[in-house]
This record gives sequence, structure tokens and C-alpha cells, in this order.
Amino acid sequence: MQTTIRWLFPFLLLGQAHAQELVVNGGFEVHQRCPERFDKRPMRGVEALRTIGGMPGYFHACSAVMGTPANWAGVQAPYEGEAYAGIVLTAHGGGECAVREFVQLELTEPLKNGGKYRLSFMVSLADRSGYMTDRIGASFSAKDRSREKGLSSAFGRPDVDNPLNRFIADSSGWMLVEGVFNARGGERYVQIGNFQLCDRTSRKAVTANRGDGLMHNMKRKGEADLDPDKARGMRRKLLATQAYVYLDAVSLMPIGANEDVNTLSQAIACPLDPGRPADAIDLVPDPGFDRTIPAHRSSWRNASGGTPDFEEGRTGIYLYSAVNTDHREYIQTPLKERLDPCGQYDARLRVLRNSTYAYAVDRIGVALTEDFENDRRRGLLSFPLLWEMGHAGVMDDTGQWTTLCGQFEGGGCADRLLVGNFSSDDSTIIVQHDPSDGPFAYYFVDDISLWRTGTIDGCTTPCPEALVVATNTVDTLPETPRWPMDLHFDVNDHVPGDDLMPAAEDLFQLLAAHPEVQVRIEGHTDDTGNSYANLKLAERRAAAVRDELVQLGLPRKQLIVVALGSTEPVDTNSTEEGRARNRRVRIVVQGLGE
Repeated sequence: MQTTIRWLFPFLLLGQAHAQELVVNGGFEVHQRCPERFDKRPMRGVEALRTIGGMPGYFHACSAVMGTPANWAGVQAPYEGEAYAGIVLTAHGGGECAVREFVQLELTEPLKNGGKYRLSFMVSLADRSGYMTDRIGASFSAKDRSREKGLSSAFGRPDVDNPLNRFIADSSGWMLVEGVFNARGGERYVQIGNFQLCDRTSRKAVTANRGDGLMHNMKRKGEADLDPDKARGMRRKLLATQAYVYLDAVSLMPIGANEDVNTLSQAIACPLDPGRPADAIDLVPDPGFDRTIPAHRSSWRNASGGTPDFEEGRTGIYLYSAVNTDHREYIQTPLKERLDPCGQYDARLRVLRNSTYAYAVDRIGVALTEDFENDRRRGLLSFPLLWEMGHAGVMDDTGQWTTLCGQFEGGGCADRLLVGNFSSDDSTIIVQHDPSDGPFAYYFVDDISLWRTGTIDGCTTPCPEALVVATNTVDTLPETPRWPMDLHFDVNDHVPGDDLMPAAEDLFQLLAAHPEVQVRIEGHTDDTGNSYANLKLAERRAAAVRDELVQLGLPRKQLIVVALGSTEPVDTNSTEEGRARNRRVRIVVQGLGE
């Protein structure tokens, strides 16, 4: 049945302002001199542009060597105009962070705290690039970072990032990279490049070094060796080990009016406060968090991979994380009875922002569902949203509780209520206060109530069958998975693949139920290469898996890294299939059931 929503507060839409380009010289067209050589600071003289790390390239139609469409790195027509930039994103082998290159562009005006901006730029893989990668992104700053030795302080937390596994593989056309930036206020510069943590960048060889590909690579190497310009030939040989891309059409546009962000007032949040309902009609068993002991059947519980702070009389959850995109905390409770599809309902709750955290947001909502199972993830939950506070102002009061209220119709046959921010970061207004405070928008919630107020005219839709809310609502763990568990890798690669996430979810639940166990992370290789190189590769693989697990929330002290190289194969190394099975990280649980 279609759900309709009515609001007790004005729903204020952000007006669409006339588009205003905020990047100065985003097409790299304005320059004071024509670039002559790749090794003679080709970016010098390009208006409002600075470089960080290495020597990024500047290509313009006015040049023979650094020209467009043809130049020393390949052939590519500009996406727009006559110019583009070129940067190294990563390279094959260890220490790839040292070769990364970044460009910094100026903005026409400082960004506004709480404002939303869409950043976009075009990239194309250079013809002579030996590798491709999916890692490119952007970081914003209030100060000029071009005098810094590098951007390592921003590694692992770009403000805009290309999605994983969306490789920049097209050398004949251009690929769009875009994302929404939630401004903290005062940003005047944007830096573009690879912000992945060191030695953890995904990359693939453009042409495999075997079969016909081996002949292709040998021919290209020979051409570089015979280049009459020895410096250019050397640069081209180096390019065969790198992921080198062209960059063009950098743009930053405000989304909506981006006027000064309003603070949510009590008059807008709940203009006609119905007050807390009588316990007899309130469908929430414990609206005031007075029975938060875990064994109580009506107690509130965690509904995600976060760690809500259940306190006597209130609970604390974060509605936004500046550390990880779209990370949230949610809480859930069983209802006294399931909802009626024909029912009309009121919802009410109170919120108070914790001033020891740096951020404030405008979003919190209520979702209803049946058959809830906590999958322990920290991302957005996708349950039907029945009521939401949004676009009415930022919930910023740290001294007085703000009461929120609303109405909805048609809640299906739900028997469980969830509370949190169900909107993405891109859809949430985010305001930063003191940046030295905690990196979350953290709120206390209390007096969460839901009650029926009427029946939809003419509605006769019944629930399919009578359900009874379970008396035992304690979350149960799935059947213990079979251990050990193997994660597999490509040749000479140490970056974990898609098979890591299922293993992480199983481990999260296992360690929650058995905090006494230890997890042994064993790195293995096939027998190609010497034993020392295999041992170091095995160590990088195991360490990369551990670091990913820690980033996902697992306790580092329970994760033990062991490098075994090629000493313990599980299959023959005489076939490609056998070697593929041996290139692995094995996760072993120790102490379970002992």
C-alpha cells in the first residue's frame, strides 16, 4: 500500500540558484608561456595553479612536445579548449606514494560552512601509461598547500573520491569523476590526485606481460630506448611502470542557494506539540529509556555496526561521521503491537546536540519494518522512512532539548521502530563548529513515542496474518562460519578484494560474541620470485587485510599478522590455477571453543 506523509512543520526547499563556477582556470587554458619540456616545470605560468609532488605535466596546443592532441605521453584531444594537465596517480612496486603528483586550483571565493557543492572533473588514461587505477579524488583546504612537502595528512580521507573498482581505463575518451562536498567553511583551494593510504592503491597492468602482451611491452620498451631524446625516452620507460592520467574541465558548482544555514527552532520543529502520550496508547515499550538493561524484552538495542551509548533516561547516537562517508548509528525497539496499514499515527521525540563533538546536522528520522536483523554494518539503512526532520534547519541546540513531531499514514504491518539519520551525507546539511572536537554529529535522544490517532478514510487493507511480537528480541548470531577463511590476490598484488567484506562481517559478529579469541592473519604467495620477495609480499598482503579490518571497526589488538611466503602452499605451483589458490591471505580464528 502506498504510504503518504503529512508534516507538522513547513518543509523548506533549498532554492536553485543560478549556476556559478567557483574554480579558477579549471580548463587550464589561461597561461603565461607555452610549455616546452616535460622536465622544465611545465606548469609554471598557468594561472591559479600550483603543483604538489613530482612534476605534473601541462599540455597545450601551442607546444610541439607538450602539445595537444599529441604529446610525449600519448594522443588525446582536450575535453574542452586546447589544454589539459597530466599527473601520476600510482606506480608499480613499493614506495608508490613517493611518485604521486597533485595539482591545486584556486576558488573564486571561500566556501560556506554547511554549504553543498558539486565537484566534477574529466580524466583520461595516457596511451603510454603502463598501469591503470581507480584511485583519484579531491581534498579541499582553507590554506595553500603547495608549499607543503606532500599531502599525506589527507591520505585515507578525501573529500570527494572516485568509486572503488571504477578504473580509469579509457585512453581514447574521457571519464567523469564527480561528487558532493559538504563544506566546513573557509575553503579556498582544491587539490586533485590519489589520496589512498600509501601502498594500498588498486592498480592493474594495462597490457599483461605475457603472450602477445609481452611482445607489445618489449616493443614499447625498445622504442623508448631508441628515442633520440634520451630524457624523453627515459621518462617514457618510467611511465610504463605508472598510472598516468590527463585531467581537464575541473568544476565546482554550488548546489541550491547555499545561503546561511538556519538553526532549527522549536516553533518549526514541532509547532503544535501534542505532548507525550499516555503509556496505554504509546506503542513504544520504553519511550524514555528507563529500562535499558540488555535482558529486558522491551529494551532498545543497537540496529547497526555502531556503538550507541545507552544511558539511563537517554541514548546517544551519531547522525554523521566525518571519518567515513555515510556512516551512521541506529537504534531499534520492538513495538507493543504491529501497525495497521489503514492507521494514522503521530511520532514524537526529543533531541539534544552534544557540544563536545564538532558537527551539527538537519536530519533525523523514524523507519518501521518487519523481521529486522542487524547485519552489523555502519552504512545507511534502507528501511521505509515514515517520518523525517529535514531541510527545516540544523539541530544545533546544546543547552535545551528540542522536541520534534510529525504524522504519517500507512505504516504497513511493521512491528519494529528504528531511529537515526537515514539520508546520505549528500542529502544532509552538515555544519562544522570547533574542528578540534570529535569528528561526529552526536545527539542524545529521549521520549521517543509512536501512537495511533485515526484511520484512513475508506481503507480496508488488512495485514496478511496475525503476528505476535516475539518475546525474545535479543539479536542472535548466524551460524558460526567455517574457519579458516581464504582471501585471494592477483599476481604481485596486495590490495584486498571484494571477498574481504563478508569475512569482516563474520569476524565482527564472532568477536562480539567471543571477545576472548585471537585472529591470525597469514600472508601466503605462490613460488614465483625469490623467497625474500615472497616473504615481503606475504607480509604486505596480511598487513593490508589487517588494516582494512581495523578501518571497518575490528579491534587491532586481536588481529595477529604472520608472513609465511611460499612455504605453505595449498595446491601445486606448476599450474596457473594452483598458483592462484596459493596467492592468499588465510584468516584463522584461535581460541574458539577452547
